[in-house]
Amino acid sequence: MELPVNQIDRKYFQQNGTSGTRGKWNGTEHVLVKKEKDMNAKQLNQQYSIISLLDQNGFQPTSKRGDNYWYISMIRDPEKNASFKVNINKNLWYDHAIGVGGTLIDLACLILKNKDVKEVIRLITGKFSSFQPQPPVQVSKQPSNNKLRIVKEGYIQDPRLIDYLNARGISLEAANQHCTELIYSNQGRFFKGVGFKNQSGGYELRSKGFKSCIAPKDLSFVENGRANLIVFEGFMDFLSYRMLPVFHVADASVLILNSISLVGRASKYLSAFPAKFLFLDNDQSGMNAAAQINQLYPRVVDMSLFYTGYKDLNEFLTQNSKCDEQKSAAKAV
Repeated sequence: MELPVNQIDRKYFQQNGTSGTRGKWNGTEHVLVKKEKDMNAKQLNQQYSIISLLDQNGFQPTSKRGDNYWYISMIRDPEKNASFKVNINKNLWYDHAIGVGGTLIDLACLILKNKDVKEVIRLITGKFSSFQPQPPVQVSKQPSNNKLRIVKEGYIQDPRLIDYLNARGISLEAANQHCTELIYSNQGRFFKGVGFKNQSGGYELRSKGFKSCIAPKDLSFVENGRANLIVFEGFMDFLSYRMLPVFHVADASVLILNSISLVGRASKYLSAFPAKFLFLDNDQSGMNAAAQINQLYPRVVDMSLFYTGYKDLNEFLTQNSKCDEQKSAAKAV
């Protein structure tokens, strides 16, 4: 049975005693901590959100029921079913499996593995780079028939998105120059992804195991030169190109199709540049698009020759640690 918060606080957390008072849950020893006089837990709760603390440390809810957000517990061994609850109205948490709950500072001490309350408060209140007070979310207007809706966007900071980019061979610096971290809703649930904007204001959306877009779908164009145009099928290939200096083409703007089916929209870009360099996928649709462009426009160079045997430029990047093929490609280019 869930205990009221005031009973939980009295039972599990020292109100006025000294740090070092000890207790146990599930056989695991932990330290119960005192509140600091300069900012007690009540004041901290009024200024900072538990949801923001969890979000900034990479924890996302599995479900939301009214004011209650449910999580896989992050303060003990992993579990299959979410039993960790945060009440966003009261800004309090409760772990049903171990019968423990409390305020933001109680949770922060456990997540940060730091029993120095004064230090934890200092980290939370502005000197800990991965957790800052969260401004009110500004919800941008999207078409009512759009399944995915943008809630917030900013620099890529989420550790899981950074891990995803690293697995694709993309540096955070390169990604942040061209992409954004999107918080978006999908049928009432909230997610994060790497977003890449197109010419019509829509976004290509990627995260581990997920590939989608936020309408409207369109091409993306990066103006960076007048002599040459580099063409990619997807923005991950464009970012991969950024990580492969030996392939770089001087005085070149960039066109990302975002789907091979949009090649028909590319004519105004393809006809505006003297030379075109194609970094399309090594599959049938990529080869067909390359042949179509080569037939319609002069001075087309099919760069997929240099990563033959790989699905696309990103696969070439991630599967060649020594990159001997790059050296050969550099000479050929």
